[in-house]
Amino acid sequence: MPKLIVLFYGAETPAVALAEAAAEGAQRVRFTEVDVRAGAGHPETTVTRHERLDSATQIQDYDGVIVACPAAGEPPAALTRMLDEIEAEPEAVFADAVFGVAGGDAAGILGRVARLGGVIVAESRGADDPEERARRLGERVATVAGWVRHARSHEHH
Repeated sequence: MPKLIVLFYGAETPAVALAEAAAEGAQRVRFTEVDVRAGAGHPETTVTRHERLDSATQIQDYDGVIVACPAAGEPPAALTRMLDEIEAEPEAVFADAVFGVAGGDAAGILGRVARLGGVIVAESRGADDPEERARRLGERVATVAGWVRHARSHEHH
């Protein structure tokens, strides 16, 4: 059963809406377990119905990671700090973890993920609505994470 985490950054409603849409898409894939979390650095004063990510290393426990962030500008500073923290770990690697970005500067985020060994799934451009693109991305990330998890189960050590 693939396990995904959808992280959102920023107190802005669009980032939360994209995260929830991506989670909805991921849940369309049978047996997929999905957690939606506010990324570390999310303002504590902001009311959210989602838990906060406790630590950057926590995301290494997931088969798939979807990051939802505001559509304009550079990646959020908290996301950059999280990736810095992960890269600083000597054993940090996303071996076979599947990643996607909804909104935001996907190239800047995914380039760093690729250096850590992540499998990248691009956002679908087949829909004009950002939330529908996020749903499709969630479904694609969950599907690919399921394939990777299944293939890894056949490896012999």
